[in-house]
Amino acid sequence: MGRKPNPTCLYCAKNYRTEDEAKEKHPECYVGHNCRIKRNRLRNPGKVNAKRRQNAAKKKGIATIEPILPEAYRAELEIYGKENQFVHAIALKIYQGNKLSHQMLPQHTQGLRQPELEEYIIKLLNYLETEYGIDCYGLIYWLNPADCPECKSKVFTDKILN
Repeated sequence: MGRKPNPTCLYCAKNYRTEDEAKEKHPECYVGHNCRIKRNRLRNPGKVNAKRRQNAAKKKGIATIEPILPEAYRAELEIYGKENQFVHAIALKIYQGNKLSHQMLPQHTQGLRQPELEEYIIKLLNYLETEYGIDCYGLIYWLNPADCPECKSKVFTDKILN
C-alpha cells in the first residue's frame, strides 16, 4: 500500500485550482515541476491509477482484449403493448457492432391474432437470417403503446391539419 500524501499538498491540490494561487498560499513548500505533477496526481487519482495499471499490463505482455466480433450483426425486437396482454405494434432495430445499422418503423398489428403475430415474428427472423446471418433476437423490449412513434406522428399531423 502506498504512502499517504502530505496533508498540506492534498489541501493545496484540492482547494487551489491554479499554480499561481498555490505559489501564493504556500511559497515555503511550492516547488515548480514537482508540485505540478503531484497536484495532478492528487486531483485525478482514478485516471492516474488506470494509466498505471495499463502500463503495467503492457510491460507484462498482456495485450488489451479487443472485441472478438466487432462487426457482427444483432437484432432487437421492440414490442409496443402490455406484456402477456396485447400487442399494439412491432419494430425492429439491427445493430452492426455498437452502431445502429438499420431500423424498421413500428408496424401496427391491430386485428392480428396470436398465431398470426407469431408467424409475422418468425418471418422477420427468417429474413434476418438470410440477409444478416442473425438466428435469434438479441433483446426483446416491451414498450408502452403510448410511446409508439407512428401514433405520435399521426396525432401531431392531425393537430396541425385541424
